[in-house]
Amino acid sequence: MLRNFRQVFKGNQAPMAVVMMVVLLGMVAYLAPSHGSPDAPDNIVARVFGRDITRHDLEGPMREMAKRLGKDADLESLAPLMQNQAVSQLVQAKLVEELAERHGIVVTDGEIKNALEAQLRRFGFVGQDNKLMPSAEINDTLREHGMSLKQMETDLAATLAGQKLFQQAATQVPVDDAWLNLENRVRNEKISFEAATQAPDPSQVPDPGPAKLEAFLKDSGARFQTGPRRVIAYVALTPAALALPPADDAAVKAVYDGKKGQFTELKASHILFKAENDAQVAEAMKKALDLRAKLLAGQDFNKTAEAVSEDPSAKGNKGDLGWFQSGQMQKPFEQAAVALKIGEISQPVRTSFGIHLIRLEGRREKTFDQVKEELRGQLTRERFETKAKDKLQQLVKKTGDRGDLNAAAKNLGLKVQTSPAFTRDSATGVEGLPGSQGAVGEAFRLDVGQVSKIQKTQDGFMVFRVQEERPIAIPPLAEIKDQVLEAWKVEEARRILLAKAQDALKGGDLKAVGVPKPETAVTIQSLGALGQHPGIRKALLDTAVGQLTPPLWTPDGKLWVARIQARTPAEPLTFATRKALVEQVQQDVAQKLLQAELKALEQDGNLHPGFSSLYGRFNGIWRNKEALGNGASVPDLSGLDD
Repeated sequence: MLRNFRQVFKGNQAPMAVVMMVVLLGMVAYLAPSHGSPDAPDNIVARVFGRDITRHDLEGPMREMAKRLGKDADLESLAPLMQNQAVSQLVQAKLVEELAERHGIVVTDGEIKNALEAQLRRFGFVGQDNKLMPSAEINDTLREHGMSLKQMETDLAATLAGQKLFQQAATQVPVDDAWLNLENRVRNEKISFEAATQAPDPSQVPDPGPAKLEAFLKDSGARFQTGPRRVIAYVALTPAALALPPADDAAVKAVYDGKKGQFTELKASHILFKAENDAQVAEAMKKALDLRAKLLAGQDFNKTAEAVSEDPSAKGNKGDLGWFQSGQMQKPFEQAAVALKIGEISQPVRTSFGIHLIRLEGRREKTFDQVKEELRGQLTRERFETKAKDKLQQLVKKTGDRGDLNAAAKNLGLKVQTSPAFTRDSATGVEGLPGSQGAVGEAFRLDVGQVSKIQKTQDGFMVFRVQEERPIAIPPLAEIKDQVLEAWKVEEARRILLAKAQDALKGGDLKAVGVPKPETAVTIQSLGALGQHPGIRKALLDTAVGQLTPPLWTPDGKLWVARIQARTPAEPLTFATRKALVEQVQQDVAQKLLQAELKALEQDGNLHPGFSSLYGRFNGIWRNKEALGNGASVPDLSGLDD
């Protein structure tokens, strides 16, 4: 083929040059950095080892999350979190595809066709002749649910590849007789024992001083290895820093007059007929209209609520909802209640709970004096937020994406501070900046030298520049003294407790460790994390009846000792039970092995997140920060009840 290609272009360099130029330009466009390039459009939110994840791909997972959250959830505010979870799910799915490919897994067109036909039949896409409906008709129906036949084929191919990968991994796990007999005992042998536990008390251990802590850090430093760590230069604005005067009474009164409706409280009773679908709504509406006529004719509302309302609380409160403010009830309910006069009964009102009849029992307003200080605080806070954001927006504008934060801050009369080093997993945020957990994530999304957008903190707002990244290392004692001291105290408390327990147990008194707790005829597998602990598992299997196990540490850090009271051996394995146990063991091990491989693959991919090279393009995990940072759209919830 190559020879023919050369002969065609032999002696004609111009066409060859044009072709090569087109190929070269195509590769340059494909391999160029993603900043603003058409190759990384906003609809591509991530790429995993050359496999794209698009905004359209996010719709399915986000829609499923929305279904689980329900119609009453604030999906707009939850959308960014849902988007991140959807991206994580899809990244994992792409990693499974990559791992399957690396293991040589092949899914044939025939396998996909058979699986697709079976799935379509399960979904009911079958005509009267028991044949599948035409593809166009199936696609029309699927599109109503945000799906397509093409997407189903793609998803099924990935699912089948994952299943084959798992099956392949399981069949490659060798299980010998010794392992099988051990697993049979763990799963089926019944053991009765009493166990006592005691937790060490680090609070009673004194600080040993810097010398011992330095030695402890040197001897066990690997446990304190951290990183990468980042340091930021930041400008943080709080109400105290801006020192704005509180809002005066005139301004507060103007706010009160403008929001007077929010300070009106209503007291109402209701009768509920539950309804979820259209048929139930129609039936509930008829019940409510018939009942309303009887109530208007004089039937007692509260007694009726107690007798017929489907609100579970009505049996105790006779439908009385008490006092409520604007925003506490669903909007249709609140609007209907506001429109009523005291003693008046509403027309049927529909909410997500069903159909309501509402009677207004009372109306009262909070006076200006009652809410003045609350409003003053809100107004003062709003003024601070406006002023702080304006100041920081000026700072961002003067600094630019990678400018001199110090010079820009000095020009605006703002103070720049430098943070201690922090890791990506700093759960409490940046030290000295309460509520800065979001800034931690942003600091690791940005490149070193980049300036952030305005970030929210617990007390105000901040802007920062990523100053440096420190590599994986064991920090000096001065930086992690509290962490080292805590670990040393735990180790010392464990040593002291173990020595006391060993001495006390020489006489065989289990109560010397703690109050014994009996376990009767249990399997080791049923003990959960305790039974999975290698030392405890071995002790339960090997200790003779009537004897104490050696003292061991539980997964949650307590000293554990048990006295074996009785054993009922596991039944010998038959051919069938042996075969089933082999398969179960292989599947358990395969799952752990594949999870470890996926984790390693993800870590490797995260080391190559850029597109600066062909290697990075196909052997990395890239997330489109611009596309993901532009806001997550709320998923379409039409047909949520389907």
